[in-house]
Amino acid sequence: MTTFNKFKKVKSVLSEIPGIKTYKDFDILIEIGYHQEEGCPLTLKQLMLLKIASQATVRRYLSGLVRNGMVEKFASADDLRSVELRLSASTCKTLTAQLTRIIEHIVHHPDAPPRRPSSKTKKIPVAEK
Repeated sequence: MTTFNKFKKVKSVLSEIPGIKTYKDFDILIEIGYHQEEGCPLTLKQLMLLKIASQATVRRYLSGLVRNGMVEKFASADDLRSVELRLSASTCKTLTAQLTRIIEHIVHHPDAPPRRPSSKTKKIPVAEK
Protein backbone atom coordinates (compact mmCIF):
# COMPACT_ATOMS: atom_id res chain seq x y z
CA MET A 1 0.00 0.00 0.00
CA THR A 2 1.42 3.38 -0.98
CA THR A 3 1.81 6.34 1.35
CA PHE A 4 -1.03 8.35 -0.12
CA ASN A 5 -3.29 5.33 -0.31
CA LYS A 6 -2.73 4.96 3.45
CA PHE A 7 -3.59 8.63 3.96
CA LYS A 8 -6.81 8.11 2.01
CA LYS A 9 -7.65 5.17 4.28
CA VAL A 10 -6.99 7.31 7.38
CA LYS A 11 -9.23 10.02 5.93
CA SER A 12 -12.01 7.51 5.21
CA VAL A 13 -11.84 6.17 8.78
CA LEU A 14 -12.07 9.72 10.17
CA SER A 15 -15.19 10.36 8.10
CA GLU A 16 -16.83 7.27 9.66
CA ILE A 17 -16.50 8.48 13.26
CA PRO A 18 -20.01 9.29 14.51
CA GLY A 19 -20.53 12.95 15.34
CA ILE A 20 -17.49 14.24 13.47
CA LYS A 21 -18.54 16.16 10.41
CA THR A 22 -15.42 18.22 9.71
CA TYR A 23 -11.71 18.30 10.40
CA LYS A 24 -12.31 21.22 12.76
CA ASP A 25 -14.55 18.95 14.87
CA PHE A 26 -11.74 16.40 14.87
CA ASP A 27 -9.07 18.99 15.75
CA ILE A 28 -11.13 20.28 18.68
CA LEU A 29 -11.75 16.77 20.00
CA ILE A 30 -8.08 15.84 19.71
CA GLU A 31 -6.94 18.94 21.62
CA ILE A 32 -9.50 18.43 24.39
CA GLY A 33 -8.67 14.72 24.63
CA TYR A 34 -4.93 15.32 24.68
CA HIS A 35 -5.17 17.73 27.59
CA GLN A 36 -7.62 15.42 29.36
CA GLU A 37 -5.15 12.51 29.08
CA GLU A 38 -2.37 14.73 30.44
CA GLY A 39 -4.51 15.42 33.51
CA CYS A 40 -4.80 19.11 32.75
CA PRO A 41 -8.27 19.79 31.28
CA LEU A 42 -8.37 22.38 28.53
CA THR A 43 -10.25 25.57 29.33
CA LEU A 44 -12.42 27.35 26.81
CA LYS A 45 -9.91 30.21 26.70
CA GLN A 46 -6.99 27.83 26.09
CA LEU A 47 -8.91 26.21 23.25
CA MET A 48 -9.41 29.63 21.66
CA LEU A 49 -5.69 30.40 22.01
CA LEU A 50 -4.79 27.29 19.99
CA LYS A 51 -6.05 29.12 16.89
CA ILE A 52 -7.69 26.09 15.33
CA ALA A 53 -9.96 28.61 13.66
CA SER A 54 -11.49 31.98 14.50
CA GLN A 55 -13.08 32.26 17.93
CA ALA A 56 -16.55 32.40 16.40
CA THR A 57 -15.90 29.26 14.37
CA VAL A 58 -14.46 27.35 17.33
CA ARG A 59 -17.45 28.36 19.48
CA ARG A 60 -19.87 27.22 16.77
CA TYR A 61 -18.18 23.84 16.30
CA LEU A 62 -17.78 23.35 20.05
CA SER A 63 -21.48 24.08 20.57
CA GLY A 64 -22.33 21.32 18.10
CA LEU A 65 -20.00 18.87 19.84
CA VAL A 66 -21.54 19.72 23.23
CA ARG A 67 -25.05 19.43 21.79
CA ASN A 68 -24.19 15.98 20.37
CA GLY A 69 -22.86 14.86 23.76
CA MET A 70 -19.29 14.43 22.59
CA VAL A 71 -17.83 17.22 24.76
CA GLU A 72 -18.82 18.21 28.28
CA LYS A 73 -18.37 21.67 29.81
CA PHE A 74 -17.96 22.14 33.54
CA ALA A 75 -16.84 24.82 35.97
CA SER A 76 -13.21 24.64 37.02
CA ALA A 77 -12.62 23.43 40.58
CA ASP A 78 -9.92 26.10 40.96
CA ASP A 79 -11.84 29.04 39.48
CA LEU A 80 -15.60 28.86 39.10
CA ARG A 81 -15.46 31.59 36.44
CA SER A 82 -13.43 29.33 34.17
CA VAL A 83 -15.03 26.70 31.91
CA GLU A 84 -13.15 23.42 31.43
CA LEU A 85 -13.78 20.95 28.65
CA ARG A 86 -13.61 17.17 28.57
CA LEU A 87 -14.59 14.39 26.20
CA SER A 88 -17.52 12.22 27.17
CA ALA A 89 -16.72 8.61 28.04
CA SER A 90 -18.44 7.38 24.87
CA THR A 91 -16.40 9.78 22.72
CA CYS A 92 -13.14 8.55 24.31
CA LYS A 93 -14.18 4.96 23.64
CA THR A 94 -15.13 5.71 20.02
CA LEU A 95 -11.93 7.61 19.25
CA THR A 96 -9.80 4.89 20.85
CA ALA A 97 -11.52 2.23 18.74
CA GLN A 98 -11.03 4.28 15.57
CA LEU A 99 -7.35 4.87 16.34
CA THR A 100 -6.88 1.15 16.87
CA ARG A 101 -8.56 0.53 13.53
CA ILE A 102 -6.28 2.99 11.72
CA ILE A 103 -3.13 1.53 13.29
CA GLU A 104 -4.15 -2.04 12.53
CA HIS A 105 -4.83 -1.17 8.93
CA ILE A 106 -1.55 0.65 8.39
CA VAL A 107 0.75 -1.60 10.39
CA HIS A 108 -0.76 -4.98 9.59
CA HIS A 109 -1.71 -4.42 5.97
CA PRO A 110 -0.20 -7.20 3.83
CA ASP A 111 0.97 -4.77 1.13
CA ALA A 112 2.88 -2.56 3.56
CA PRO A 113 6.23 -1.52 2.10
CA PRO A 114 9.34 -2.87 3.81
CA ARG A 115 10.87 -0.80 6.58
CA ARG A 116 13.43 1.81 5.61
CA PRO A 117 17.03 0.70 6.04
CA SER A 118 18.74 1.79 9.19
CA SER A 119 21.28 4.60 9.14
CA LYS A 120 24.02 1.96 9.47
CA THR A 121 23.21 0.57 6.03
CA LYS A 122 25.82 1.49 3.43
CA LYS A 123 24.46 3.88 0.82
CA ILE A 124 25.19 3.10 -2.80
CA PRO A 125 26.13 6.19 -4.83
CA VAL A 126 23.96 6.94 -7.83
CA ALA A 127 25.77 7.54 -11.10
CA GLU A 128 25.19 11.02 -12.56
CA LYS A 129 24.02 11.32 -16.16
